[in-house]
Amino acid sequence: MRPAVSGKPFMAVSPDRADPSGGTPSDSTPSHGAVAKETGTPVEWRYGMCPLDTDAWSFGPFRGLVAQWHDRRPPGGGVPRRDDFQFEDFVDWLGRVFIAKVERDPFNLRFTLWGTKLAEWWRVDYTNRTIGELSNSPDLWELTEIQYFREMDRRPFIGIACGFLSLHGRGHIKVLGLDLPFSDGNGLTHVISVHMKIDLGETVEDVLPDCPVTDFVPGAGRAS
Repeated sequence: MRPAVSGKPFMAVSPDRADPSGGTPSDSTPSHGAVAKETGTPVEWRYGMCPLDTDAWSFGPFRGLVAQWHDRRPPGGGVPRRDDFQFEDFVDWLGRVFIAKVERDPFNLRFTLWGTKLAEWWRVDYTNRTIGELSNSPDLWELTEIQYFREMDRRPFIGIACGFLSLHGRGHIKVLGLDLPFSDGNGLTHVISVHMKIDLGETVEDVLPDCPVTDFVPGAGRAS
């Protein structure tokens, strides 16, 4: 799956590739350029948190999906129920979507849908698998991504994740993901996430320059 984050602020290092028309980006092979290392950790991923009421336009190529998510939020705030989102709501991202259900005792996410394009990029199919189960270092996920989703459960936010697929032997691929929380009434129950492939030299700020992202620091249980 998608490993950890450093406490350093996001750094922009290359031009923005977000589609100014608002359409979803191409999933073609990115151009070659300087590699932007995301962290000083072996997993080379970073996680970020955005307030639930962040304007959809701040999410660049993801803004259409975030706008639909906002429209389905209950009166008075909170997050939508899973059945408030239908298959056609993310049709523009088909193949690049995962849907996960939260498990407890112990806390984890089990993927009920893993898109065909994600299977191509990761070279594994995580359908009916848990976080990091098929990676080269499964134990890292308890220290990184599982903590990130625990924090989403404790204090809901719209999540951003960006990094390389190194732990699946695919270090030449860099991905940016949007994680949307859902609840059927008792904490976080589901996550729907969409992904795009980005240039190796790009960072979150390049694709989402207006998005108010705060780093998530594993182990801290709070924003940096």
